[in-house]
Amino acid sequence: MSVDINGLIERTRNWDKAAIARLITLAEEGVEIPLNIQRRSHVIGITGPPGSGKSTLIYAMARKIPQDRRVAILTIDPSSPFTGGSFMGNRIRMQELTSKPNIYIRSMATRGIRGGLNYATIAAVNILEYAGADYIFIETVGAGQSDTDVKYVADTILVLVPPLSGDEIQALKSGLMEIGDIYVVSKSDNQASESTYRDLLAMVDMVREVKGDSWKPIVIKVSGLYGYGVDELLKLIDDRFRELVNNGKLNESLTNRRLLEMRLYAYDLLEKRFAKDKELENDVANGKLSPQEAARRLLGMELPRLDHVAVAVRDINNAAEKFRRLGLKVGDPIIVEEQGVKVVMVWLGNTRIELLEPLNQSSTVAKFLENRGEGIHHIALEVNDLDEFIKRVQGAGLTLTGKPSKGAEGIVTFIHPKSLNGVLLELVQRRISNE
Repeated sequence: MSVDINGLIERTRNWDKAAIARLITLAEEGVEIPLNIQRRSHVIGITGPPGSGKSTLIYAMARKIPQDRRVAILTIDPSSPFTGGSFMGNRIRMQELTSKPNIYIRSMATRGIRGGLNYATIAAVNILEYAGADYIFIETVGAGQSDTDVKYVADTILVLVPPLSGDEIQALKSGLMEIGDIYVVSKSDNQASESTYRDLLAMVDMVREVKGDSWKPIVIKVSGLYGYGVDELLKLIDDRFRELVNNGKLNESLTNRRLLEMRLYAYDLLEKRFAKDKELENDVANGKLSPQEAARRLLGMELPRLDHVAVAVRDINNAAEKFRRLGLKVGDPIIVEEQGVKVVMVWLGNTRIELLEPLNQSSTVAKFLENRGEGIHHIALEVNDLDEFIKRVQGAGLTLTGKPSKGAEGIVTFIHPKSLNGVLLELVQRRISNE
């Protein structure tokens, strides 16, 4: 059944929670949602050790935010080892809020992503900002060095530390101490909170200069359960947002979000591809294929592989411009004196088109143009070890056109078209990166 994505997007603009939910589900299924994001939401990441009171604090803040403000809450739960989905524990605890028309809540799974967020979470933030959310709260799984991707998405990071948590404060040093904007001593109805408050003040003082930001990290005591300090925390959050707006920092956050979205989408595609290729997985498990070679195959990097198709042209600038107008990525010209050509690469995902223009009338490309006119000149294969592949060529009774020489991106040689059914086949071994 077809889905009217444009219709859903239009409904989302009116804070239609059913449409928002459907769009996020589509994003989780890998559907790209075409949105033109204009920054307006305050994206707030809330992290801290498990049991530090993240859900309770979000619940307390959401209840105090005026009902004319739109609030979105994304709770990131550990993935189920059986279904890959979220356990949904946090949404159950905040069930009362779902009935409020200005509040949208969604539980999402980490899906095993190391940084604590996945592509669908970023897509959900985009959808919610497009829908006009004033606040978007992201509750992460917990503290630790691997739970810091939220800093690329959130405008403000709240780090929760419960009393009597010396071990957790030490854990903060490994990653979260660098990303916090507001440090919250949670469960401050406990008498031990004062000691934790002083410890955090001392640690924050050590990193104030490192942050290099006009906003200096703040430590505050809060009890989400009893409401102590919640109003003051909300004021700090709003102060932080005003400063970000005044300093033009919101677009910086959007740039970071987009870059993370690209990386996480790549992980998502790779995971789906891996899940489909059970034969590859079985070959690794049975020892038929090394994990490294399997990974290269998964990424389309197995060798030999089609590297490019070369096209001889008389005017390389004119030809390159035509490909640009097709929306393709076109590289800068490269002069290869050894081959007597000017080269421009056109990128096509997992392969390329190589445009060739002769530098002089004595080059082989010039002779090709004279005899055959513009068109496909040769096909290139990338090989891992050129010397070893040459032995394979000779063992097959095929003839090379000459000795290996320098090409546009490495060492190359050619198999003569007379010994390969009229096809000029280039063999390419890329340069080693540290050469």
